Amino acid sequence: MASKLNENSEITIPLRNLVSLVAFTAVSVWVYFGLAERINFLEHTMTMTIVEVEENDDWIDDFKPPEDVTRAVAQVHELEIKVAEILHRIETLEGR
Repeated sequence: MASKLNENSEITIPLRNLVSLVAFTAVSVWVYFGLAERINFLEHTMTMTIVEVEENDDWIDDFKPPEDVTRAVAQVHELEIKVAEILHRIETLEGR
């Protein structure tokens, strides 16, 4: 004879098994939300790191040295050319 389940059906389960099921469910929920929180934290950290890297990249791409530095580099270049000319003249005079 097949028994059918209905609202009057009774199920017996040992109390130890019931407590174990409830504890397992509680621990599983706690682990799930802990992992979800950790993943969200890591995603947020990664997003903030990417934003900071992009800001640094933009700063590097848009960098222009100060006007004084540019002027000093040009003056040093002119001096290098003059020194090379002087050395060439000296070598020419010594070679005569």
